[in-house]
This record gives sequence, C-alpha cells and structure tokens, in this order.
Amino acid sequence: MNQTITVSPKTIEAIVEQLDTLTKEVKMIKAKLFEEEPLYGSDAWWEKEIKDAENELKKGKGIRFESANDAIKWLNS
Repeated sequence: MNQTITVSPKTIEAIVEQLDTLTKEVKMIKAKLFEEEPLYGSDAWWEKEIKDAENELKKGKGIRFESANDAIKWLNS
C-alpha cells in the first residue's frame, strides 16, 4: 500500500515554520515547568527579581514618580 502525496514547496515551508514555532514554545514551557525558584532572599533570588523587574520596565509596565512623596501618595491611595 504505497501512496504518494505531492506537496508544494510553499506548503512545506509553512509546515516547517509552524514546527519551528511550536518547538520554541515547547522549550519555553519546559523551561517554566522545570525552572527552580532560587531561595527567597538569596543573591540568586535578588538577581532574578531584578532581571524580571527590568524586563517588566522594558515592556512599559512601570510607574514613574516625580518624588518619594508622590510614590507614598500612590501607595496610600
């Protein structure tokens, strides 16, 4: 029972791109599932927290204050 299927190069390219994307996503999921959280308060924990905060700021997820008083007002609101 041999069957031959002809697939266009464009379709093969699309399939390979999808597989590449899926492979990257699976790697990211595995990294999240198996990454161990550093011990709270350790140097490694602080490094991770600072890196995470910097990434959040790069994404525009931060609040700027003109002064410490403005920050305190925001915290108390």
